[in-house]
Amino acid sequence: MTDEPEDEQNAVDPEVLRGMAAAVGVSLAGDRAVTLAPQAEQHFAQLRYLDSVADPSAEPAAELRLDQWTRPDND
Repeated sequence: MTDEPEDEQNAVDPEVLRGMAAAVGVSLAGDRAVTLAPQAEQHFAQLRYLDSVADPSAEPAAELRLDQWTRPDND
């Protein structure tokens, strides 16, 4: 457990966003990362909420395969 307030624990560092973008090959300028950080915080908060209410015994509803979008059907 940490002594930091919950808001600070959930804060998204713009440099972390830049690192995430770089990991997938996207260039993200520092000022743009600062602008996107509050939006990312909201999205991550929603994901944490969904994770908290998810039934751990439930199977995913579907499978997403990106390679199926790029290959012809006859492969």
